[in-house]
Amino acid sequence: MARGTGAKLKNSRPYTVDGKVYSFTHDRSGKLIGVTSKGSNGKFNVAEDLNQPKFTTDAAQSAISNAYNIANYKGNKESYKTFSDVSYASIEERDKFLNDNKKKFANQSVIDKGDEDPIAPKQNATPAAPSGKTESMAYPLDLNFKQDHFKITKFNYVRPSVNQSKSNRKALVGEPKGATGGNYRRGSTFSEQNVAGDGVINSSKPLGSIFLPMPKATDVNGVEWGKSELTISGLAALGGANLLTAGGKFLARTEEEMQNDKAARDLLVKRRELDGSAATEMGSALYTQAMSKLAGTVFGVELDADTVLARQGGRVLNPNAEMLFQGPVIRDFAFSFLMIARSQREGDEIRKILRFLKLGMAPKYRTTTYLKAPDVFTLEYKNGKGKDDLLRTVNQFNPGGLALTTMNVDYAPNGYWSAYRDSQPVILKMDLNFTELRPIYEGDQAGTPEDSVGY
Repeated sequence: MARGTGAKLKNSRPYTVDGKVYSFTHDRSGKLIGVTSKGSNGKFNVAEDLNQPKFTTDAAQSAISNAYNIANYKGNKESYKTFSDVSYASIEERDKFLNDNKKKFANQSVIDKGDEDPIAPKQNATPAAPSGKTESMAYPLDLNFKQDHFKITKFNYVRPSVNQSKSNRKALVGEPKGATGGNYRRGSTFSEQNVAGDGVINSSKPLGSIFLPMPKATDVNGVEWGKSELTISGLAALGGANLLTAGGKFLARTEEEMQNDKAARDLLVKRRELDGSAATEMGSALYTQAMSKLAGTVFGVELDADTVLARQGGRVLNPNAEMLFQGPVIRDFAFSFLMIARSQREGDEIRKILRFLKLGMAPKYRTTTYLKAPDVFTLEYKNGKGKDDLLRTVNQFNPGGLALTTMNVDYAPNGYWSAYRDSQPVILKMDLNFTELRPIYEGDQAGTPEDSVGY
């Protein structure tokens, strides 16, 4: 087993987590300072970064707390601490341990191989296959994944169909290709099941994730409503259109909607039978509109029915004004992060995060004719407590994907340039603006846990 950089360090027994074997190292005061994993040669010679997301799983945290308790309290189980109470060495100490062991293991690897390496590489050697692991970054490096935090995941943009604006809904198992809701023959071969809303993310292949502190959380839900006015002539025209469309059948209206319309029309006819003045008033109004339009055309003046009626009898046509639904509003989200580089490694991580996001939002050049869409993102508020760790006390984001529309980085937010010897800014401010790629529908909201605030 690889030991630390000095006798002051204590290494734990091996722990197996998700099929991989680790040894945790504590300093003289008992604080966790680093971790190494077992390499292909069976030795603990792979230096690991404690800030990797894989050390936030329940199994990893159990191993970390167990190793810590044995190192500090041995058999005194009454003094054992939970994972949240584990004491870590400082970032600088952990960085030094990590870098020292990387160099040590790299040098040892060269010594162990000796003359085993050929002078010239083998011809036509098969290159090593990519691991398939996605990149993970975090700021700050000592971000506590057991506390509330923010996760950004990047995916390739895909289009499974022409229309991707669909909510969570029920679909039919065994439904024939091309069939639509309600347009099928019910039978034993069909059954309903819940289907997630459509999206444009290639969810099977994430391109990487960023973990950040919890930002200022706000959400604004909205829909478009607009004023609509329809005088008696418009109502008459609407009635004519209804006849032309066979009572709504040609407009793809549901049977329930058409029955409601028929009932309303029948009631109107009945009322008019009881009160013949309604027909008289309608005829008068239509006559006035026709005459005012004709007079305006003949004499070349602006003359409408309301002007004629107001001057003749102090009346105007009833506009039947109301607010009508016009469509959904796609939501925008803005986040701001102040990032301070407390070490060289943390400065490197900040630059990786910026580059990762810029690459994701950039369009992909294909030819002088075509461009390919940029990557898309998912956003999550998490607390690191198991698989179902989405916060229910704040909003969720549309799982169908979001676009990073603007990214503003201020490298001198204090108004003056301040940097380390390697020119890494001491502090910078990153502003991100995301836009959901489809609206939130009622089916989406209904599918969220009842004890949550929804989307």
